[in-house]
Amino acid sequence: MNEETLQHMNSGVAEAIAFGATLAEPKHADIGADDQKPYIVVPDGYRVADLEHTLAYPTRKRAEVKLAQTKGFIDYFLRHRITGGVSTIYGTTEPPKFVAILNDHGAGVPGWRDHIARYECPLAVEWLTWTKVNKTLMPQATFAQFIEENLPDIVEPTAAEMLEISRTLEAKKKGNFASGIRLANGETQFTYEESIDGTAAKGQMRVPEVFAIGIPVFHGGPKYRIEARLRYRIADGGALSMWFDLVRPHKVIEDAALEVWTHIEEATGETIFQGNPWA
Repeated sequence: MNEETLQHMNSGVAEAIAFGATLAEPKHADIGADDQKPYIVVPDGYRVADLEHTLAYPTRKRAEVKLAQTKGFIDYFLRHRITGGVSTIYGTTEPPKFVAILNDHGAGVPGWRDHIARYECPLAVEWLTWTKVNKTLMPQATFAQFIEENLPDIVEPTAAEMLEISRTLEAKKKGNFASGIRLANGETQFTYEESIDGTAAKGQMRVPEVFAIGIPVFHGGPKYRIEARLRYRIADGGALSMWFDLVRPHKVIEDAALEVWTHIEEATGETIFQGNPWA
């Protein structure tokens, strides 16, 4: 057999193999009664093709979702969890967040761990609004405007009282404040001097030393009562600056996170594992 004939035979064999590869029938991997993934076995040197995309439905659930509220996280977990102890919830309080792995490892059974739901406890707009300016010194007019814009969040004193205080501060923004005295009833009394029609006039106004707000910590969550201590500073020229100190806001977040923790456990019937599932 000469070399030319041998080359011709080899070429024919290669063409036959290639043609046979195109006729390969899809096979199914037996990985469960209702979970058979199609594949094709081809000769060496050919790519193995995953044909799952040709099915009407995927062979298993895969997703990574991020929920905005506790209720959505609970509802998603209850809808997709796998019975038998292979759907797991992990959580932390610092920072507050929860992760559900719907196809987690079970007792002696490995899981794919790629169907995931996250709830990272997004902070409420009201919480961000108040904490953003917490302990921030403001001119009295700016402080008065902030109070008036966020009046619905104030629960004590009444909204009407706080509105009157904010409008008085706004009206006296050109006055010179001389002193602030703490009264026995817990209020601070300011003495000021202003010019009316060219005549100096003195006056007094009172503001509470402590007020309280009621705001949600997390988006869509319940409201929490938080006390705020009113602070002030009078400059040499009589200009009044004011700010507030929220009382232990970090404890409010911690309490809110623990309430969410308890609510998720009660609603799902699952014990939350404290920690990071991928640490």
